[in-house]
Amino acid sequence: MPRQKQKSLTIYAAETAIPRYQRAGIWGLMALVILLCGLAAGWLAGKGGFGVRNGAQYGIQAADGAARLARQEEVNRELRERVAQLEQALRGDPCAPAAQEALQNQPADGAR
Repeated sequence: MPRQKQKSLTIYAAETAIPRYQRAGIWGLMALVILLCGLAAGWLAGKGGFGVRNGAQYGIQAADGAARLARQEEVNRELRERVAQLEQALRGDPCAPAAQEALQNQPADGAR
């Protein structure tokens, strides 16, 4: 049986005496707190976190990405030139000596 110490506070002697809706409310509240803590931890560990990706690291990665992009554009340009040479060689007689030479020549650093 509940004992009344204050009008707004009820103390129960056993857990089974607590009304079911109050127990469910506490469990739901605790689950919500755990969910919010997990979301906050994920946010801090991810992109929104402190110290995970500071400005210097981001700048280095951006410069490295720009260098890789420039190199890839250069490779693409070289490949387009090679394809144009091969297409030109194949427009005429593919058995002609000039066409054979163009078809057999490989780029300086090998096939990509």
